[in-house]
Amino acid sequence: MPLPTGFSVPAPKLAAPPVATPPVPVPPVAEAVEKPSLSAKDLALYVGVPVATLCVAGGLYYYYTKSDDDAKDATDGGEGAPVAVVAPMESDKGKQETVEEDTRTPLEKAEGAKGKGNKYFKAGRFDQAIECYTKAIEHCPTDQPLEMSTYYQNRAAAHEQLKKWKEVIVDTTKAISLNPKYAKALARRAKAHDVTNEKRLALEDITAVCLLEGFSNQNNMILADRILKTFGKELAEAHFKARPRILPSATFVRSYLDSFNEDLFAINVAEEDKGKTKYEEISTKMKNKDYDNVIMLCTQEIDGLGPYKNRCLLLRATLYTLMSDIEKAVTDFDAVIELDDSEENKKFKIDALIKRGSLKMQQADDKGCFADFDKAIAIDEDNPNIHHHRGQLYFLTERLQEGRNEFEKTIELDKNFVAPRLQLGYCICKQAMQAMSPTMMKEADAVLEETTRLFPNCPEAWSLHGQLLQDQQKLEPALEKLEKAISMAPENPTTYVYKALLLLQWKQDTEGAIKLIKEAVRLDDKCDFAFETLATLEVQRGNNEEAIRLFGRAVDLVRTEAEMANTFSLMEAAKAQSKVTKLYGITLPKMPGMM
Repeated sequence: MPLPTGFSVPAPKLAAPPVATPPVPVPPVAEAVEKPSLSAKDLALYVGVPVATLCVAGGLYYYYTKSDDDAKDATDGGEGAPVAVVAPMESDKGKQETVEEDTRTPLEKAEGAKGKGNKYFKAGRFDQAIECYTKAIEHCPTDQPLEMSTYYQNRAAAHEQLKKWKEVIVDTTKAISLNPKYAKALARRAKAHDVTNEKRLALEDITAVCLLEGFSNQNNMILADRILKTFGKELAEAHFKARPRILPSATFVRSYLDSFNEDLFAINVAEEDKGKTKYEEISTKMKNKDYDNVIMLCTQEIDGLGPYKNRCLLLRATLYTLMSDIEKAVTDFDAVIELDDSEENKKFKIDALIKRGSLKMQQADDKGCFADFDKAIAIDEDNPNIHHHRGQLYFLTERLQEGRNEFEKTIELDKNFVAPRLQLGYCICKQAMQAMSPTMMKEADAVLEETTRLFPNCPEAWSLHGQLLQDQQKLEPALEKLEKAISMAPENPTTYVYKALLLLQWKQDTEGAIKLIKEAVRLDDKCDFAFETLATLEVQRGNNEEAIRLFGRAVDLVRTEAEMANTFSLMEAAKAQSKVTKLYGITLPKMPGMM
């Protein structure tokens, strides 16, 4: 469950609990060795390849069947086993072949060379193993492609031990050309592509492996997850700084401003200043939730040394923050923090320190972040916004009790401030889940129940309470709360997405869920949460191309580099799955309720 919208650092995203996915049916492939049989034991592993899953905050859950006894491929030269110390083997060079050797078939000669290679491999003598596997390839008849693929794969294993990655790629590629569904060779090539920083090729290979194995190999699942995360991070690093900076939707901007107990920008211009300041126009735009061109107007007020230039500096910095233009935001925040200590400026400086500190947290500067909050406390220790936003940062860094203390302190300082009550309820909820405490969960319920009673016109309170009830599998009352929130704020897109996820969990109503999410997109075409969730559903329905388009839209809308990395991971996973399923003719099973 995410934190309520409108706070200084991005919220995690909620998805309905996953539904078990049966193993992917893969036609049996003839192997030179016996294949391991699969048991019916269902396990779940947190990874990042989206195959018939529901998106959960930075990754995906996969339900798959795990083999109880992964049989060792005898053709793999015993790789992975402890290296044995054996007596030196006699070289065949210089020895005259016996009559018996002369009468062996080419395949028998190939198998004999392979057997020698396996012994050398186990002994850690990889150069000699390579020589033997090469002889096996030379002897092997061309009408024995499966055996030939095994020899190439074994030679690749020996090259891998010597860290000869180009040779690994060459030999595994040859093995795959002879046996296209050779999972072991694909997995080895994936590792080599990963080491040589060919992440997309690595991802495609490991995705193929996971699909062909029916998600039965934990090590390959972990490798897929790691490649996805690394690839997503690399793509985000390259894309984030270069992308156009745009404001999020008006709904998001308003929610962010509402996360402070006082809106410093909603003021009326003094009579004596009318006609002399751009803030008249700015104030009208802010009241109408029309944020376009506000930055330009602020700049004109600042450059013209207008009477509201300090307020405009803070507003411009705030909007730069929401555009993820961190450098410009920090420059303006710095200027505000250096203002003199007039009563009006003190409020501006505290606001700037809170927001600059939150930006530092996004940049992994925890020390600098909390130092800014300490500076704000030194100006006014009883300012509720300091404690509220510091509580959120404690929460997001898993310092739950400290976060709870800050939310409770905020409520003491301003009993009419709704946001910290919502945060407190969610914080206690998370403590309850970690402690597996039904009593504490009831306490969280009570906090949100009280909030809806005290502030019955607050849609965020009804929405968050609905999400908490959904986490407790109280689906019918959860739906009632979400519908109440929608009736009160029909323009808020995120509540539609939460209701959609609840319908998926409760009734497997895919069509109803998609209709709700599309309504969210209609209301707010900048809602990355809606685009990403809809994309994930399209993956589940097998519509990979549409999913890729929707993930691409979400990439352009997310507000932090970390969020962008996660979305890139999901998009690249969809691309890999689309390519691999076509290449290998794999049809994925539909999730319940999918059409």
